[in-house]
Amino acid sequence: MNKTIAVFGGSHESTLKKLAKQHGCSVLFHNGKTRNGGNKKEFKNIIKKSDIVVCLYGACGHVSMDCVKEVCKRLNKKLLFHKMGASGAISLCIEELS
Repeated sequence: MNKTIAVFGGSHESTLKKLAKQHGCSVLFHNGKTRNGGNKKEFKNIIKKSDIVVCLYGACGHVSMDCVKEVCKRLNKKLLFHKMGASGAISLCIEELS
């Protein structure tokens, strides 16, 4: 498939990357934690390089989530939301990319 998934939130970067690799995809990861609100420049760099973006509810701060939403809208990137769980998040993205 050779697509790139941006994941915001959580702490299971290695698991996300392993699961995505099984589907022929790669993951760009950000834990969703920022000091003094979201870092648009950092988020923009990650989102620009991705084919699809997923935010993990409960693992990503509200300010970061709003920032990701805004950048995705501006760059016309598909944004998905998923409750916790690495495998579910990757499956959701794979399904949407198919």
